[in-house]
Amino acid sequence: MPSIASISVSSHANNLGGEIWNPAIRWTTKHAVFVKISTDCGHSGIGECWCFDNAPDALVQFLRTEVVAAFLGAHLDEVEGIAARLLERATLTGRHGILSSALSGMDIATHDALAQAAKRPLFRHLSPSASGSVPLYGSGGLYGKGKDTAALVAEMRGMADKGYRAVKMKIGALAVDEDIARVRAVLDALPATCSVIVDAVYSYAPAEALRVFEALPAERIEAFQSPIDAQDLAGMAWLVRNGVPVMAVEAEHRPEIHKFMIDQEAVVFLQTAPVACGGISRVRALSAAIADTPIRLSLEVSSTAVALAAACHLAAADARIVHVEHHTVHTVFFDDLALGPKPGTEHTNLPDTPGLGLELPEEQLTHHFEQTQTTCSKIPLGDDEITQQGDTT
Repeated sequence: MPSIASISVSSHANNLGGEIWNPAIRWTTKHAVFVKISTDCGHSGIGECWCFDNAPDALVQFLRTEVVAAFLGAHLDEVEGIAARLLERATLTGRHGILSSALSGMDIATHDALAQAAKRPLFRHLSPSASGSVPLYGSGGLYGKGKDTAALVAEMRGMADKGYRAVKMKIGALAVDEDIARVRAVLDALPATCSVIVDAVYSYAPAEALRVFEALPAERIEAFQSPIDAQDLAGMAWLVRNGVPVMAVEAEHRPEIHKFMIDQEAVVFLQTAPVACGGISRVRALSAAIADTPIRLSLEVSSTAVALAAACHLAAADARIVHVEHHTVHTVFFDDLALGPKPGTEHTNLPDTPGLGLELPEEQLTHHFEQTQTTCSKIPLGDDEITQQGDTT
């Protein structure tokens, strides 16, 4: 089994200009943080970490001081166990959220390297019988400077014309009746076979969210994403009982919250981001947890091609993942993947390239540090030992 010889961390900044927004965020600069592992057998893998901060500095430094050194020298099949021990340690440190983001990048990179070592695309490494077909939905529909309803309608119709069976738009930043009118205008312009995912970004109270849903044709609403406060799980369950196809909560990483949502059937679509929840291993655990329930998985992507590739390979290998977000705004390095719905279907097919099938353009990255076994020393962690970094490059 290959072992990890070095780990490097880099980032990318995407300037969005501050002219588009949702009810919670005006998008100026969107940062992405990447982990790259190299093995003693010459293989490498890349992963991405959830980063919604104003700068990548905190996550980069956390990776440098608290995470990377723990994995150097480990065999690739030991990564999941090391991650579990670090999460146990977080009970004392109180760093669960940023740790889950960091571990997501490590886990995705590890799976990429494992699949490359096996000379198989990741989806086939996860499921040998997988066909490589991925269901996508088109995502956009943000509010924008000078963007009126006609422009929104043209944007959504353009997605449908490309083959998406479902498209996503934002609501919640305007008065309820105004946003209802915007959704109706979009529905009127779409083919009858195309549905809409409305994303309120946690904007409504439960009764208000129900009012919005009941004002729209239920058969045309694929999902109602993040309709209410993310902590109001009881409210989500109430909405589901009233027929609302709730989809939530994309950045959630806590197993106890996922368990509650599943046990209480507080969602119709359990939405998660592989780059936030703990990576490919965690998404597969969530899939197993919903196996005997009516809940299905939907994967969030709102950053780069690494996140998109990881989500697509997962979906291609798992029928319980019903769709993957294919963004039209957050699209860093998407051209390198060349994914999109095929004519007559919302599905795309993944290539047979080993691993994720993706290499990042090094010249467009900011390189922060690289650690190798020779720059690290051992420190105890319970009954185990992990490596402590020395000087970095």
